Amino acid sequence: MNRRAFTLIELLVVIAIIAILIALLLPAVQQAREAARRSTCKNKFKQVGLAIHNYHDTHIAFPLSHHLGGNRGAACTWNSGINDEYKFGWGVMILPYLDQTAVYNGFVFESNYNASANLIGQTNLHNGGAIVVAFQCPSDPQSDFRCNRTSGINNGGVTDDLGRTNMSGVADSQDWACNTSGGGWGRLDGDGTLVNANNLKFKDITDGLSNTIMVAEITGGVSGSNECQNWVCSNHTDAGHGINGPNTVPGGVTNWVRNDRERLMGFSSYHVGGCHCLLADGSVQFVSENVDDATLQAQATRAGGEVTGEW
Repeated sequence: MNRRAFTLIELLVVIAIIAILIALLLPAVQQAREAARRSTCKNKFKQVGLAIHNYHDTHIAFPLSHHLGGNRGAACTWNSGINDEYKFGWGVMILPYLDQTAVYNGFVFESNYNASANLIGQTNLHNGGAIVVAFQCPSDPQSDFRCNRTSGINNGGVTDDLGRTNMSGVADSQDWACNTSGGGWGRLDGDGTLVNANNLKFKDITDGLSNTIMVAEITGGVSGSNECQNWVCSNHTDAGHGINGPNTVPGGVTNWVRNDRERLMGFSSYHVGGCHCLLADGSVQFVSENVDDATLQAQATRAGGEVTGEW
């Protein structure tokens, strides 16, 4: 009795069919995984929104974006008499409301986070290296990467890496930029919600809580860059750049100083088509990368009086 086997042609046909099926199914699987990651990212924004609301209920005010004093002056110089210390930002302040009390209690708040080469500075910097998953987008391929802060340490005596974040407080509606050749940095106008203004409350958001962006998604910086955003200190951004993909972020390491102007990182994400934005009422909206710049900037102000349509 003769046994019938596959011919070479039949085997090749079967292999080709399997390859076609894999080619058809793989993108669908990848899209499903990204949809799940995007949903998780949105839920994290909601958790952060709830934490900020709980902070406000406790302290009757928003947390400061961070303690970076001063306002833009003539020729981009610092206003005199303003203390310009590196202190803790809003990400640190809401840690107890994100089930991160142990990390919060590890900081020494009587000192700057990078206060010179002493034990306190080392303690704060080491504690700031914690990976807080609530601040991280699951689509970020560099989730375990930390921001090197050696260049920002007084006296050059303490060096450590701070935990990065994919969330940035919206402090300003315009492009934060100043000429660097004149000496001195630009300062935020502070017409956003998470700013360096004491006692800013919900009642101060006269544009409406559902019409004001409080926290925006960011890519968190390029691997190996000193300029990536961290959750410990300078965690703020502006709406002056629109929404960008991971390879076109104006504040990326290759564009950090551009046209002799210092710039903050704009809104950006690893998601296709836009980024998440946390509104002041605690809701989360996925904003298209094609949103009109003027509309986006209007949504970033807390009391600008702008009237915008659907966005």
